[in-house]
Amino acid sequence: MQLYFVRHGRTQYNVEQRFQGGSADSPLVESGITGAKAAGKYLQRTQFSHVYSSPQGRALDTAKLITAENQWQPAITIDQRFSELDFGSWDGQLEQDVTPKDQLENVIHHPAAYQPELANGGETYAEFVARTTAAVHDAVAKAGVTNPQPVLIVSHGLVTTMTLKTLMGVPVSGLRAPFVVDGKVLNTVGHGIVDNDSLTIVETHDNVNFQLLTWNQTSYLTE
Repeated sequence: MQLYFVRHGRTQYNVEQRFQGGSADSPLVESGITGAKAAGKYLQRTQFSHVYSSPQGRALDTAKLITAENQWQPAITIDQRFSELDFGSWDGQLEQDVTPKDQLENVIHHPAAYQPELANGGETYAEFVARTTAAVHDAVAKAGVTNPQPVLIVSHGLVTTMTLKTLMGVPVSGLRAPFVVDGKVLNTVGHGIVDNDSLTIVETHDNVNFQLLTWNQTSYLTE
């Protein structure tokens, strides 16, 4: 079966370069709304077995805009486990303003060394990907690995990027490193994540091994 991952549309905090994790939210800006609608139109003839969304407003609003374009008008199931990485007290702050700087360096470049208890009180990368990958495995199990109808998951940049890396065997220490598949470095934005309103597709036949089919597709945003 296939899983379609869409990152939420661009938000005000994205524009302002603020931390926007599991305990922060900001509204979609105009380009984020337009992009979500474009993703919906691109997927309008795809019949999903299930549609899941993070409970956070930016993701849920994106999911609603996508499903509104779909000819089957699928229902949305909210799963808390698809929330973004919780940055604790850093959430909502400008990236350039947070302290201590050594933990800021770690959260961006050295995930295994990141210790939120020394900085912001958020969650570790290991805790984060444990819950997100569990949510994916549960979604696959519910739909069934032989289901011809894909599952749609609308969430966040780190959720999509780090979850798929983990499912494909990347350890926590490598989650912020360039993503190399079949000898090719895959394109990312910002600090190594997928684009707003982008589509990434993976396939699994056993809920254990996952193969990347499409990565960070945004062609429909400019059509």
